[in-house]
Amino acid sequence: MGEHHDWQYDPLAPETVADPFPAYERLRAECPVHRTDRFGHPLYTLSRRADVYAVLTDPAGWSNRLGPGVGYAGSERTGDLQRFDPPEHTARRRFARPEFNPVRTVDLQDGVRARAVALVDAMLAAGPPAELHDDVALPLPIFSFIEMMGGVDAADADRIKGWADEMVKGLADPQGAGVATKELHRYLRERIVAVREAADDAGTPGEEAAGDVVPAGLLATYSLRLFDGVRMDEHECANMLSQLMVAGHETTTSLITNLVFRLLEQRDRWEAVVADPSLAEAAVEESLRFDPPVLGLCRTNNEPARLGDHDLDPGTKIMVLYASANRDPAAFDRPDEFRLDRPWAELRRHYSFGWGVHHCLGAPIARQTARIALETLAARVPGLELAGPTERIGSELLWGRRVLPVGW
Repeated sequence: MGEHHDWQYDPLAPETVADPFPAYERLRAECPVHRTDRFGHPLYTLSRRADVYAVLTDPAGWSNRLGPGVGYAGSERTGDLQRFDPPEHTARRRFARPEFNPVRTVDLQDGVRARAVALVDAMLAAGPPAELHDDVALPLPIFSFIEMMGGVDAADADRIKGWADEMVKGLADPQGAGVATKELHRYLRERIVAVREAADDAGTPGEEAAGDVVPAGLLATYSLRLFDGVRMDEHECANMLSQLMVAGHETTTSLITNLVFRLLEQRDRWEAVVADPSLAEAAVEESLRFDPPVLGLCRTNNEPARLGDHDLDPGTKIMVLYASANRDPAAFDRPDEFRLDRPWAELRRHYSFGWGVHHCLGAPIARQTARIALETLAARVPGLELAGPTERIGSELLWGRRVLPVGW
């Protein structure tokens, strides 16, 4: 199980990057625990659902502290939820969770729908062809998150997007994300300091200042909320906001492009959703299973471990492939088919938001935003169709359409 075979899986081979799913199928069948040294250190890849589940549900054995990418992250991003293990992760997740609960998410939907309608109408007014990624899929999540942040000028959206793109690429190339990480961090720290100074000057240093003294939103709430009896260190607070911002819009943009692409790729799928908008929710869930925006992320082992016939020293990088687990025939019927009639009990078994204690905090918001985008497009552009070749986004660890030309 592993090293004695002719085929070598290369996660960065052009054919793998272009379409990783055939390679994942072969990994599951021939080499479910795969080792490569091409990143300068051993990287093991797990492709079967049972193995992925075992790692995701064992946070004590498999740590996030050295970062989710293939490289080893340093200790400077101390506020990033992805970099903590329980019990520290549990406390910080509890700090951030209230703003992402299902009730708060539903409260956001009218604003998201109004933005979706405005974006789609602007696309229609400009006339075909259009670039769905640029016109709808990108601005809808980022403007929604900026509104959630509060106190952030929407005119900064392009800068934020640029920083986020570079930070996402850093999952595969840690050196390349340094400048963007520092710039976004500086941007957020300046605003955290300003919020705290304004609240203190007004004599209302607590969360009650949000919406009164300073604009309501995540920026004010997290800047002023107490953590272990004191305000969170501004460095940690900026890192938490940075991670939420990057994760909150990049993956939702890919979810929207993947979803629309698959529906238009086979015309009867799109027509089914146009005829029955109630299918939108199932379409979003099947898109998450079939085309997860995050193909996989890494953990490291705290103690010596054995995977298959491999003995691992502590601190070894393990890539858990969500995308492969999502197409494991052990869990899904006809896993390589995109089906709008897939049973809900099966649909909700995908790992596209992770699993266990690190399950994505923003999953309800991502689902809601993608559903609203699809409902709006189906209602206002029923004749939507592909108008040229698509291109995938740049990061090898993420999966989405960077170019999605459409007509109607």
